[in-house]
Amino acid sequence: MPPLTPEEVYLRNALEARRRDVTCQLARVRGQQDAAATASRHFASVGQALQVERAGLEGELQVLQAGGGGLTDDWGKYSALELAAQEERYPAKSAAYNWLVAHPTATFLEAAGELERLMLEARTAAGRPWPLLRADGLLREWQANAFARGLVPGSTWEVFRDYLLSIGKDAALGGMV
Repeated sequence: MPPLTPEEVYLRNALEARRRDVTCQLARVRGQQDAAATASRHFASVGQALQVERAGLEGELQVLQAGGGGLTDDWGKYSALELAAQEERYPAKSAAYNWLVAHPTATFLEAAGELERLMLEARTAAGRPWPLLRADGLLREWQANAFARGLVPGSTWEVFRDYLLSIGKDAALGGMV
């Protein structure tokens, strides 16, 4: 074989480099295809399992819904429970404000005790020995809300109590608490 000219060497090297590039690209594409096929099989099996689980859950939900209402079906802002709690809370708040006017130095515990007593008087279920909401929790919530809204300068009961007495019953019952 005769010696190669520089052009032939260049051409052969260029062909060899291109062959290596194509081989690498082909290996990369084959690997990506294999990965895609594996992922496809995996997601198909996951999809089938989810389909079976969904069908089972939908069937169970239909059976449960056909069985009638649950305890919390009417739970919410205007649920029977909330309406009953309002019927206890609103008259008790009004009477508790009158009591607070008569006892302007009442402690938190005294006010909570009086509110609870008044809520028990207004309770909706005969024979139920507890209010639907805890009076001390309500007072703390109203107090925290007043402080969070910037209506009172401090978060103590005394500051809140004095604020309630200073704004009057209508504002205290309708506007804030």
